[in-house]
Amino acid sequence: MNSVSNIRNVAWYGTGNLGAQILHLVASAQAFNITLLVRREPASYMNLPSNITIKQIDLEDRASLVTALTGIDAVVVFTSMAPHNNMDGIQLELINASIKAKVKFFVPSEWAPDTAGGNAATALRIGPNTLPPTPIIAMKRVVHNYLLARSAEGKIDFATLHTGNMLQNIGVFASIDVQKRTAVLPDGGYHPFAVTSTQTLAKALTNLLSRYPENKNTFLYICDGETSLYHVVQAVQKASGSHEPWDISSFSIEERKKIADANMRSGKVSMQDFVGVLGVPFTGGLTVWTKPDNGKLGLEAPSSAKAQEIVDRVARSLLPKRSQGVL
Repeated sequence: MNSVSNIRNVAWYGTGNLGAQILHLVASAQAFNITLLVRREPASYMNLPSNITIKQIDLEDRASLVTALTGIDAVVVFTSMAPHNNMDGIQLELINASIKAKVKFFVPSEWAPDTAGGNAATALRIGPNTLPPTPIIAMKRVVHNYLLARSAEGKIDFATLHTGNMLQNIGVFASIDVQKRTAVLPDGGYHPFAVTSTQTLAKALTNLLSRYPENKNTFLYICDGETSLYHVVQAVQKASGSHEPWDISSFSIEERKKIADANMRSGKVSMQDFVGVLGVPFTGGLTVWTKPDNGKLGLEAPSSAKAQEIVDRVARSLLPKRSQGVL
């Protein structure tokens, strides 16, 4: 590990659900001078860390964006991947301005399973367990490819952090009703997938920045362990204290994706289609990391115990509020 970090001044873009959580955790480490880039009036942003600087930007004004990034060592982005949100366009603007401002390091908005297709079956990370091209993950691959091209020209370095399923939006991919004791799970919920906590992601990001230029121009995979949606339901059953049987049914991930693919071929991209495609990487069994990069980033090795901690936390969050006080 470098005794003196080459990254001190960090520009941060994104204050959504995950971005705000990780911003608080990274800022609390007090390892960097963080400037939060915002598009609205700074006073309209609430519950931000007290030890950061806030700067309003206009993504359509390249010159002012370059000025805002001058003196910055690294840019970190957390932005929504939802349909029609211009995720790739936003990041390309930030990348180009970063290059002009001579920013060293760019960490794009990834924070999800294997959209890059790097966790595959061979030592060369090429094999059957990669995701096919799709308009949904295209936004992230546009950014990956652009950074790969610019890094090869020596214009900017980058790294992506691919997490396991963080189980922050479990209701999007499965229906679990504690009061009715029902669950509707993709393919029965039996597919294994990697899981990652917000604490692990924050530590990985902090160490990634602190250790630069180690791990530059790479795609990194981190996790705390693996689980399945069926295990989540079992944890919910246990946490609820109910011994009555649950009604667990199933739907086909493959069929949902076929419908989504057909809609997108006809020029329709809805949130339902978005979920229909992402059900494959998030719950479809392709995202158990074969060789996680935890060691490269100073993280503990994955374990079943750590994965169970995440599952138990999620299970408690799904209980009705009146039930949580007795756990």
